[in-house]
Amino acid sequence: MGFLKGIFLMVLTLIVLGEGSLFAEETKTESVCISCHQAMGDKLAVPVTLWEESIHKKMGNTCEGCHGGDPGDEGKAMDPASGFVGAPKPNQIAEFCGRCHVGVKENYMKSAHYAASLHGTGPNCVTCHHSHDVQKASLELIAEPLCSQCHSFKNAQKIRKAFVSAELGLQEKKETIRYVERRGMPVKRLEEKLFSLRNSLHQMTHTLDLPEIQVKTTGVLKELGEMEGEIEAFKKKIHTRWWVGSLFAGFLILLIVVLILLLKNYEEEDQ
Repeated sequence: MGFLKGIFLMVLTLIVLGEGSLFAEETKTESVCISCHQAMGDKLAVPVTLWEESIHKKMGNTCEGCHGGDPGDEGKAMDPASGFVGAPKPNQIAEFCGRCHVGVKENYMKSAHYAASLHGTGPNCVTCHHSHDVQKASLELIAEPLCSQCHSFKNAQKIRKAFVSAELGLQEKKETIRYVERRGMPVKRLEEKLFSLRNSLHQMTHTLDLPEIQVKTTGVLKELGEMEGEIEAFKKKIHTRWWVGSLFAGFLILLIVVLILLLKNYEEEDQ
């Protein structure tokens, strides 16, 4: 009975600790920003509704990620002493978003978009990516319905074409590297090279400098082509290994057949 009682108490303790962990997790994820805005309804609930569909939510970035404050304490949620900052003015948006997107902000500030924004006519981050329903950065955003709201789509279309060609090259090379990796080839150096090329390309997206972007994408495609020599060497190794393995397997099968025939022959002679 003492042993059974001990087991019962141990199981009960684990259940209590488990529920405590779940409760702690629920408490941790509770946000007074979200609950209050939803409770107030109407236009004050709209930011939460929009955020639900954003890339920020998918990536785990909640209200305090942009606006600061203490999401776990109603009294401190909008307290500047807790780091709370409200909605930025239009001319503050680049700095506001650039606290996290540092490289993007630097490139945006080199662009014609930023130069125009200084005169109150150019787009800022939320013009293309929205504010609470933040859209994922992708080439899909470079589209005529959006760009033509401010200017001709002609240059934007050339920029998109240049980026698409380089992105397709990166994707194709990534799949080829995965192919040789699955067959045991050491691809760390190739992966690092691909990562570096992708980053250098993505850093160009907000410059909107067509000649510079075309030079960059051409350079990326050239470097991808130079990686092909190393990948081809891996493919030859894989091909050689396949033939050596096949020949060895064939030799083993032949050896087994010969041994079986010899054994059968000895048995017949003994009879």
